[in-house]
Amino acid sequence: MLHQFNIVVHVVAGSIAIILGIIAIIKNRNVPLHRKVGTYFKYLLVIVVGTGFLGFLFFRQEPFFLMLTLIAGYVGYAGFRNIQLRENRASKVDLIVALASLGIAVWYGGYVIHHRYVANPVVVYSTLGALVFVISYDLIKYFFLHERLKKWWLYEHIYKVISAFSAMVSAFVGNVFREYHPYSQIGPSLICTILIIYFIVQRARESTRAKR
Repeated sequence: MLHQFNIVVHVVAGSIAIILGIIAIIKNRNVPLHRKVGTYFKYLLVIVVGTGFLGFLFFRQEPFFLMLTLIAGYVGYAGFRNIQLRENRASKVDLIVALASLGIAVWYGGYVIHHRYVANPVVVYSTLGALVFVISYDLIKYFFLHERLKKWWLYEHIYKVISAFSAMVSAFVGNVFREYHPYSQIGPSLICTILIIYFIVQRARESTRAKR
């Protein structure tokens, strides 16, 4: 009963979050609406990540969905922190979250190797690599390159929040279209990667024109 309730909350929150994520992406120029929708997306992401961890710990110990939950949780948290901090240095709490997430990712990598978890290895290793990459970037920025990278906060926000959206869409599509694995999991990630590149290039060009 509790397992079913957790699944329902997880699926409903995730579905609404995906819809809001699409609206936020489409309406990114409408700043007030983008912020309002983004705030609701953030709250729903917390529910999705929380129920995802509960599901892994108590009901269904599926390693890949743990990794999707972790990457959605970390990049979502870090992406919204970029908006709050802008050019300010990350806090000690941010550092602890990054190190804890990295620790879980390392444990996950060891679990995959030890138990020879080979279900869709391309998806598993690419997801793990993406998580380690973004955490490593945040740690390098925190300890060594804050002054040099602090003006990139908007690009980081774009990358991280769309990545969180991508993780939820990949989980949703992957569950609905299981017979098309791994393409049903890889497809959303590829589309969202294109969106990330598009929006970062767009903002970079606007920034360059504004300086002229």
